[in-house]
Amino acid sequence: MKIFNFDIERGVYSFKFSDLETEMHAHPAVEIISATEGHFSIELDSRRKDDLTFAIIDANTKHKVSSHRAVLSILMVECNNSLLANYLSGRGVEIKKDGLFAKSNFPSKNKLIAEVHNLANTTDLKSPIDLRIKESITYIQENEIEYKSLMTILTSKVFLSESRLSHLFKQHVGISIKKYLVWDKLRKAVSRYLMDQGSLTEVSLQSGFFDQAHLSKSFKSQLGISPSKAYNSRILQSR
Repeated sequence: MKIFNFDIERGVYSFKFSDLETEMHAHPAVEIISATEGHFSIELDSRRKDDLTFAIIDANTKHKVSSHRAVLSILMVECNNSLLANYLSGRGVEIKKDGLFAKSNFPSKNKLIAEVHNLANTTDLKSPIDLRIKESITYIQENEIEYKSLMTILTSKVFLSESRLSHLFKQHVGISIKKYLVWDKLRKAVSRYLMDQGSLTEVSLQSGFFDQAHLSKSFKSQLGISPSKAYNSRILQSR
């Protein structure tokens, strides 16, 4: 695996994999997959698509990716508003209700990926419309705190009950606050590792995980692979 971009502030992540095999997983980011060599398959809870060269998987959609003798470029973009969906729709991309847009041949895939990457780097796609949810996300990202204490602080900051805040958060972000907290810890751990701030065990503890095993479990559930298979270098690659 090669990592070309891992920007946790903007929520933009780009990678290149050879022969990717994942477990069923889901993450709060739209995922765009393009085969630069070979083909890949995607399995959802409801269906499977084979011999693909291009696919877009909606955020928080459980899926499994499988490829053999293939090279995949992957762009993941966090988006908590409708800007990216509207942008894709304007270019003829409509993600189905099951969370997948898949094509065996998509003629403008390289151009589309470049455009989405540029959009994510120049436009705030992460901020939800509801300012209370935006404030909650900002607090989670800027602080490292356990869930129980977090909920007490957030409810007092946004003047909502715990049940109402939880409902609104899932409505706008697509996952619970608890799951988002794990996603935030995971991003911070990977970012620290890439910046050479310690071993996997050290960055796990720094990011709020109990130990490396806790990090590995979260890594698999949200990214589908183990940390050891995810990257073999701390250095962000240049294209």
